[in-house]
Amino acid sequence: MDYTLQFISTQWGLLGAFFAFDPVLLSEPGIVFRLVLLAVLLCGSAFFSGSETALFSLSRLDLQQLRRERNPHSETLHALLDQPRRLIISILTGNELINIAATVNAAGIFVTLYGPNRAGIVGILVMVPLVLLFGEVTPKTLAVVNPVRFTTRIVAAPMNSWVRLVSPLRRIIRFASDRLTTWIVGEDKGAENILNIDEFLTLVEQVAQGGELDATERALINNLLEANETEIVEIMTPRTRTNFLNIEMGVVEMVEQFRSYRHTRVPVFSVHRDNLVGFLHAEDVLSLLAEGKSLADLTPMEILHPPVVAPLTKKVDEMFDFFRENGVRAAVCLNEFGGVEGFITVYDVLSFIFGDISGETGGSELYQERDINIYEVPGEMKLTDFNNLTHFGLEDPRMTTIGGVAFRYLDRLPRIADRVVVEDVALTVLEMDAHRVSRVRVAKVSAEGDPGSSEPGKADDGLRSREAGDTTGTARASGRTVTFRATAEEGASDSAAETTAESVTTGVTQPDSVEKADPNPKSRPRVRIVS
Repeated sequence: MDYTLQFISTQWGLLGAFFAFDPVLLSEPGIVFRLVLLAVLLCGSAFFSGSETALFSLSRLDLQQLRRERNPHSETLHALLDQPRRLIISILTGNELINIAATVNAAGIFVTLYGPNRAGIVGILVMVPLVLLFGEVTPKTLAVVNPVRFTTRIVAAPMNSWVRLVSPLRRIIRFASDRLTTWIVGEDKGAENILNIDEFLTLVEQVAQGGELDATERALINNLLEANETEIVEIMTPRTRTNFLNIEMGVVEMVEQFRSYRHTRVPVFSVHRDNLVGFLHAEDVLSLLAEGKSLADLTPMEILHPPVVAPLTKKVDEMFDFFRENGVRAAVCLNEFGGVEGFITVYDVLSFIFGDISGETGGSELYQERDINIYEVPGEMKLTDFNNLTHFGLEDPRMTTIGGVAFRYLDRLPRIADRVVVEDVALTVLEMDAHRVSRVRVAKVSAEGDPGSSEPGKADDGLRSREAGDTTGTARASGRTVTFRATAEEGASDSAAETTAESVTTGVTQPDSVEKADPNPKSRPRVRIVS
């Protein structure tokens, strides 16, 4: 123990002797001047370090707020940050000049106090902590805590003057930097986006929260970005909801039928609906009627536009460019087997980007909000539109519509009052149009109640009476838990109900939705319907 204390005492004495100097030297005018200069240089280093952090920590909302408050430094800060490369070069130039000057000045102090032999080591041991503590860490911490106050009270005016003062030196540094960069990485390949899509969307959210964007402008920006990722299969009109004309009708009958459809464009087929021969356009029909031409003397092919084909995987923005460059207004969407899946028009693309451009309100045809987190929507409503409306987060790897989701998890032809729960979202079939789900009630389970709490013999929420018992259960599909509730007709046997479900899945009936390729077909749940 005594030996340890003696060793520590000895080492401490040696260290003290190493740092010892003659205090009288501190009274010399040259040393006093150098010490004052060192303090000033450390303050300058702190200024530039804090300025860098504070300026680049300002958000667009902060700048807009300063402008609204008519802060006298608002325009100065905007001007500085509008040219970030000029600003960062100016800051780094000032910081490096001051740090080098502080180091050289400190070297003169230590040589005077300690002599040339010890000055180097003492300089490192003293200057590194001083520069880190007072020139880097402390000012950057203060700048991060309140960048607005730091920039407006300390940075704005001096930094603006410094940027102008150092302009000649900055041009030289930038020229040398550009040449060195070109020599290392090659010629500049052109300007690239400084923000990716996620960063840009975050910026849009911030600006919207600050009141600079209204809901319409925000939706337009989001739709424009989504157009690059959305396939036309998600916005096309499905084949099952499309009116067709048969070329065998003749022009007169074809025009009369066309007028009854009240559409601007109708596809025309020969023999079967997968064999399209063209589109009949309203403007052509109106032109013929206005000119008084005899329709009986015309052949169908004289008034038809040739069909334009597009794959289901084509993106919405690509489809817009295609329509614009080729001067067409409608296209046929074909699947991988050459069958017609649906149709897409310029109106569909523009509606996706700009919203409803018809000038008409859908009223109850669009959706009805019955209660908090309880909606009644058309079966053909797109999942993306529904999620944008409600933020339920309902997703499906194969279906694009609400009715399609209900069809997929029931695994048979839906009936009124059938109910399926996907995670915490309950879908109840309210109306059917032949084999198509035309209206669905969608609700959060927490808002609607326990999915299994309905009494036997009654439809959920009194939609209709059940003459047979309910069947409930759970299935696992595509990694999510699905609770299903299905009804069987009175007296129907278990095998009969299963046969009905099987007939639907084998292709007898098409759902009002387009199925995407499923990488794992086995993930589709098999629901057994029992009486």
